Amino acid sequence: MTIETTEARTVIEVVDPTADKINAGANSLAPRLDTLNGKVLGLLSNSKPNAEVALQAVAAEIAATYPEVEIRLYQGSIRFEKELLDRAIEESDALLGATADCGACTSWLIHDGARAEKAGVPQVTIVARGFETDTDTSAKVFGVPDLQYVVVPRVFTALTAEQAAEQTIGTADEIIRLLTTSPVGAEAAELAEGKQDTYTFTGAGPVEALQAFNEYFLDHDFGDGLPLVPPTRERVEAIIAAQSQARDELILTVPPVHGHATLEKIAVNAAMAGVLPQELPVVIAALKAIADCPPPMNLSVLMSTGAFAPVVMVNGPIVERLGINSVRSVLGPGSKNRVGIRIGRAIGLVLRNLGLWIPGRMDLDTIGTVRKNIQVFGENEAESPWEPYNVTQGFRPDEDTVTVLHSVGEWDLGSNHGGVDVRLRSLAARTPTLTQVGFMTKTLGGLTGAEDGVFYLIPPETAKRFSDAGLSKDAVKRYFLHNVRRPIADIIAPFEDFHARGLIKPEWEWLFQLSREEQRSQTIQAFLDPSTIQIAVAGHGTPKEFVFGTMTTPITRKIAALG
Repeated sequence: MTIETTEARTVIEVVDPTADKINAGANSLAPRLDTLNGKVLGLLSNSKPNAEVALQAVAAEIAATYPEVEIRLYQGSIRFEKELLDRAIEESDALLGATADCGACTSWLIHDGARAEKAGVPQVTIVARGFETDTDTSAKVFGVPDLQYVVVPRVFTALTAEQAAEQTIGTADEIIRLLTTSPVGAEAAELAEGKQDTYTFTGAGPVEALQAFNEYFLDHDFGDGLPLVPPTRERVEAIIAAQSQARDELILTVPPVHGHATLEKIAVNAAMAGVLPQELPVVIAALKAIADCPPPMNLSVLMSTGAFAPVVMVNGPIVERLGINSVRSVLGPGSKNRVGIRIGRAIGLVLRNLGLWIPGRMDLDTIGTVRKNIQVFGENEAESPWEPYNVTQGFRPDEDTVTVLHSVGEWDLGSNHGGVDVRLRSLAARTPTLTQVGFMTKTLGGLTGAEDGVFYLIPPETAKRFSDAGLSKDAVKRYFLHNVRRPIADIIAPFEDFHARGLIKPEWEWLFQLSREEQRSQTIQAFLDPSTIQIAVAGHGTPKEFVFGTMTTPITRKIAALG
């Protein structure tokens, strides 16, 4: 029995929710150098503000000690392009990387440093204080747990160039030591220390035992801050028994640390959220869609210092079968949303316990957002005049799917006045265009141009008015593509610093050459790729439109059948 009650006490035994394995080995560090004289020291600048300033300053200090060292600068991006990183590794005897002072940039910089160490080139990374845990965990995830780094007091983005140089110069001796001296007694630490298969909690009665369980799990960051349902062996087994996979089958590896998610481990976390057996396939499909996010955004959306979070939409007969809300207040609380809340919570617990999506560890969000309490809702297909969203993505209407959009913000547009033309203009005018990654910059390798989009939730009443006027969903999307426009001054404002540092793509240089008056008076499309604009029908009642800002093109996956 996993819950046993006697006159004297209640005993609750629960199953461990954390990953048994991650996708990483334990590679040794590359051999250190005897001297830097006569060697090439490559500087890996990842385009972060003051990265190059800091590298050049500390390299000059190192050169004062080793006058025969050759310094080479490699100007990359937050995710170094493979060809550039390969060239830097090939040409350099040692590498120095900067800067690790945000979630995604830290992890990618450690990823690049780990590649160098595995290739036999010693490296050191410059890390801002507060990002040590992220650095240590990333090093373990990328298979070089002893990866070497130095810590500076403040994040570089908060400093002037002079301050950035000043705080980095003092690390020169430590960098030299780490490049020329092998660490003594370094061992590969485990990601989860003190891990055990089950936990037992006792109390004078059921309430006290439940309280002891919750206090321990929440204190150890196994939970999301709200009371948890004990994942007893009976509850976990009931969820497993309803599925078609074997309990130890690897379903996926969960980002950002790529923890191994077997059916059993997913079931344990789902049990803590109160998920019913028939709801687990939705959880699994959503996790697979999150894992399918292409690099570099697969890490950026989960590890950034920005407030990004996945949102999940469900399509198909399963919406009605499970009772997922698709009508009024689909993103709200209450009994109508309890299924979506359970499923969203289970997704978050899996990301936390199997992917280490934990604030201060792999989630370095500065402010945070309530959207990290993952929202799950259904599209209102019954009242929509248009084809369901999943059909536009190539699925049949009778197929059950999830769509994951990595959100950057949400806005109630509320344009419930006027005819079709007025409403379209109003929606276009009120659509936010808070560019985060930017189609203009070269700061993240591998971007496709589909980043920084919007996902509209159109209520049925609005959709019917558009449809009655002869507008298809695609026609409305095309209208938004061409009519969501902003003054050039507003579009380029976040990128003035990037332009000054030569990080703007050449095709956008003309925007910065316009006069200030021209930049203020002329407008430009806010979205250039049709795939950045998506529309689904949800809600019920008053025509109040809603939009999420998105970081990536939404990903749709089929939900597997039970049994």
